[in-house]
Amino acid sequence: MSLKEYVINSLMNATSDGIVIVDLNGVVLDVNTKFEELHGWTREEVIGQVLPMTPDEYKEDAFRLYQSLINGEPIKNFETMKLRKDGSSFYANVTVSPVKNTDGLVIGFVGVERDISEKKKAEEDLLEREKQFRKLLKLNPEPIALHKDGIIQFVNDACCKLFGGASSDEFKGKSIYEFFCPNDRNLIVARLQQVMHSEMDSYSEFIERKMRKLDGTFFDVEISSIYVYKNLGFPVVQSVIRDLTERKKSEETMIRSEKLALIGQLAAGIAHDIRNPLTSLKGFVQLLKYKNTDYVDVMMEELEHINYVVNEFMMLAKPHLSHYIESRAIELVQSVISFLQPHALLYNVQIQLEMDPDISVITCIPDQIKQVLINVLKNAIESMDSGGLIQISCRNRMNQDLIICVKDQGVGISEEMLAQLGEPFFTTKANGTGLGLMVCKRIVEGHGGKLSIQSQISQGTTVEIALPIINSRYRI
Repeated sequence: MSLKEYVINSLMNATSDGIVIVDLNGVVLDVNTKFEELHGWTREEVIGQVLPMTPDEYKEDAFRLYQSLINGEPIKNFETMKLRKDGSSFYANVTVSPVKNTDGLVIGFVGVERDISEKKKAEEDLLEREKQFRKLLKLNPEPIALHKDGIIQFVNDACCKLFGGASSDEFKGKSIYEFFCPNDRNLIVARLQQVMHSEMDSYSEFIERKMRKLDGTFFDVEISSIYVYKNLGFPVVQSVIRDLTERKKSEETMIRSEKLALIGQLAAGIAHDIRNPLTSLKGFVQLLKYKNTDYVDVMMEELEHINYVVNEFMMLAKPHLSHYIESRAIELVQSVISFLQPHALLYNVQIQLEMDPDISVITCIPDQIKQVLINVLKNAIESMDSGGLIQISCRNRMNQDLIICVKDQGVGISEEMLAQLGEPFFTTKANGTGLGLMVCKRIVEGHGGKLSIQSQISQGTTVEIALPIINSRYRI
């Protein structure tokens, strides 16, 4: 054996890759020791065979590859399946290079094979783990987003729904930061950086923030993030985002209930302190009446009015069962209009009443409905300092509700203030207490109805009172 042959043989067998040399027809001319180990054939068994290590279904592809190399195309590097002598197979990374003679003509090919079975198995295992992990996240009821370097990789169905998306694909590739308020960006960046530079599986505590939906609206959430790796095979941040909208509403309801309880206690104490001297005053006025003292009747009327207000205050403090009777809405409305007509004249306000024919009878506590109408109509009158027209209409709606609508031409109410109307102690009046509208809502809701308000600045306000026509024997 010549020195050249020794060098070639040494180089072929020193490598950890399998090497096979074939002619233009794919006939094996030589193989190295590693090739024998990979495939199980001896050198003598394989020489002279046509691509024995290539599955039959891939041989046509191999010959097309040879032809492309003959045509001068770049050397190919690819992954494929290879056969062993015992019929088993394995994945290999293969590089095929042409062998040329002194004239530059291709006379054969050298194939270099590297067993990547373990690598492929690891990739398949990783792919399966990722698939299972994503499936677990997809079905998780908690809204979850996966993001890397601030770029969203995946959101589950719950997260997609929470942010108003039609498909998870709408979020992939977007920045997680664009879903936060601009003022919170630095805080969120710092928190996520802290999570990413901490130990694996280390998570941040939940914090409350506002986030933006796809339609641009903001809502309250709490968010926590954790740095995960094991399930996906590459580092990624998993953020859990919980909607706090309902919780916030519950908290607000609880706070409002506490306010109402406090108001009730306050009302009971004040009413009790007023009622005792009021009783004494009424007694002394009765004595003065027997002596024919001037203005006694006027004084008695005012005391009765004070007594009425105290009774209403007591009702706010501790609602009691009242007697529901069938009442004609037209009579209730006309009575209130007559009562407030002098007040309307002071403000140069005209009141116009429109009634549908055959207005239904409602079951109600007449004094309470009058109280609601007085409060609403009085507010409408006092909203028009320069005078104007108040339109009151009564109509039946689908034989289920009686709709009483009071529309004024007043200064109107801003959208921000409109949302707060009915809250205890919130009022748009300089000397108001904020209790009147709250009591009105409570009365209407106690009758199984609904009080709603619509308003625009400088365009006036419309108050709609819906009361059930039938099955309205509710108690408050």
